[in-house]
Amino acid sequence: MKLSCVLAAGVLHFSPTMLWAVQMLLAAGCHAELFPAPLLRATPSAEPQKGDPVTLSCQTKLPLQRSTARLFFSFYKDSKTVRSRGLSPEFQIPTVSEGHSGSYWCEATTEDNQVWKQSSKLEIRVQGPSSSTAPPTLNPVPQKSAVPESPPTASPGPQPPLSTPSKDPGFSPLQVPDPHLYHQMGILLKQVQDMRALLGHLVMELRDLSVLLKLEATKGSAKYE
Repeated sequence: MKLSCVLAAGVLHFSPTMLWAVQMLLAAGCHAELFPAPLLRATPSAEPQKGDPVTLSCQTKLPLQRSTARLFFSFYKDSKTVRSRGLSPEFQIPTVSEGHSGSYWCEATTEDNQVWKQSSKLEIRVQGPSSSTAPPTLNPVPQKSAVPESPPTASPGPQPPLSTPSKDPGFSPLQVPDPHLYHQMGILLKQVQDMRALLGHLVMELRDLSVLLKLEATKGSAKYE
């Protein structure tokens, strides 16, 4: 394309003024074909949720024979510049809000500012919070009841002491179900039984001794007669 433009500019034979005008138009047309008009895209979406990040990309491409040339990119919103000339083809919004909604477009220019092209407008519409997110519930403030409060009741006085069971003269400790006491009573009963047996033997021996003494006394009296 560049070669055809140069040849066309060289073979035309007009007046100097006309030739200069034709050459300027042809040169402008040749520069205009350096790169296609950029395309503005929004990632991840042109309708982001409030609070999400959005990246605007100004997409265009230089031909291989001009790959060493540099392009500069600018971004606009509603006729206002949101980012001036820069080498990065991206414009990032970390956290979008409702104020970021509007019409955006970008512009790509050559380093010498001789060629510049604008993209079509892209509408960004920031959406509110999703309906699936339930709003936080507020705890209602407790209201006072219209019924008048009853006066506080007086605390009850000291309670009378509990009645203790009267002492029964016939009450015996033996009636207390104490296992240790039962054991002691068993031992005492056995000792009483042993004592009775010992007394029985003693009584029998005393009887034998009494009989023996009587016999001795009888023999003695008979001897003296």
